[in-house]
Amino acid sequence: MQTTYPIRLDEGDKRLFKQAARSAGLSLAEFLRRAAREKAKPAKKEPACLTYPEIQVDREAEAHPKEFIRNQLALRNGRHR
Repeated sequence: MQTTYPIRLDEGDKRLFKQAARSAGLSLAEFLRRAAREKAKPAKKEPACLTYPEIQVDREAEAHPKEFIRNQLALRNGRHR
């Protein structure tokens, strides 16, 4: 099933996108789809807390990052109570 999303482009944007699509050898719709897919890709696939200097990362953290994060948060919250 296809879904159509209505978008409005001003003349400058439309011209710019058409030129870029033409130079890439794509239709305007395909050019916009590919640009949207690239933007939608997650920027990072690794949790940021694994790169914090104060947390020593071990093999368990690399193997099961969600469980490791959950345990670290539980330890941290336990210290402050």
